[in-house]
Amino acid sequence: MFLYSQLLRSILTRTYLLSCLAMVSCYAQSTETPTVANNATLIEYAAHYTVYRKGDKYGKAVRTLSRTDDALYKLTFKTEASKYFYVINTQESSEFTYDAQQVKPLKYISSDERTFKETKHQMIEFDYAAEVVLGEDIAQKWSLPLTPNILDPLLVIEKMRNEIGNQRQNLEYLVYDEGAVKTYSFVFLGREKIKTTMGTVDTIKVSRVKKNSSRKTHFWLSTEHHFIPFRVEQEKDGKEVATLEIEKLTLPTASSNR
Repeated sequence: MFLYSQLLRSILTRTYLLSCLAMVSCYAQSTETPTVANNATLIEYAAHYTVYRKGDKYGKAVRTLSRTDDALYKLTFKTEASKYFYVINTQESSEFTYDAQQVKPLKYISSDERTFKETKHQMIEFDYAAEVVLGEDIAQKWSLPLTPNILDPLLVIEKMRNEIGNQRQNLEYLVYDEGAVKTYSFVFLGREKIKTTMGTVDTIKVSRVKKNSSRKTHFWLSTEHHFIPFRVEQEKDGKEVATLEIEKLTLPTASSNR
C-alpha cells in the first residue's frame, strides 16, 4: 500500500524513495464489515506535511477526510516531491460509507506521475450487490470475489488509527491492491513524545512490517488529535529513506483539542 495507503503510497526518485501511508488491521478478523470507532460520525480533518530526507526538504503532502453526505465520506492523499529535474506527483482517493460504526469501501482511484516514466493509474470498485471487486490499471483489468472485512490501500489507515484509539495493539488487515488481496501487518511499539511545528506531542508509535523485506514504515499517531499521523518515516536496511512531518492540522472547531 502507497501509503496512507500507499496509509499510506510511495515516492521514488533516483536518489530517494518516499512511501506513504499504507496501514492495516487487527489480528482477530471477522466476517463482518470492519468497525472503526465508537462515534456516530467520523472526524473530518486536513493534515499538511513536509517531506524530508536526511533533514533536507523534498516536497509536501496533504491528507484530507471529508463527509460528502450523511453516511458517505471521501479520503484523499496527495504528494508533490522533486529532486533536481526529477518530479513526482501522486494522488489517491477513497470513497466509502460509515454507518453504525462500520466502514464499507466503494471506490478507490490512484495516479503516480514521475519524470521520464509512464504515468500509473489504478481504480478499484466494490460491487456489494454482485459480491465482486473490479480493478483496473495500465497493465490489466481484474475481478475478484468480495472478501469480508476488506479495505482499499488508502482507507486502511483510517481503520488502523481508530483501532489504535480503541487500545488494540498488533494489527493486521486485508487490502485489495494491484489485482490481489494483500496483508498489511502493523506492530504497536509504545508511546513517544515528538517535537513538531505544533509543539511537543504525545504519540503512539506503530510500524508496518513486511515479511521477507528490510523495508519498514513507522507512524507516530497523535493521542491529542484523534490519532492522526503526525510523523511517517520509511526505512530500508535500518536507514531512513524519507520522512513526513506535520506542518498544519485543520479540525472542526468543536473537535479540536487545541
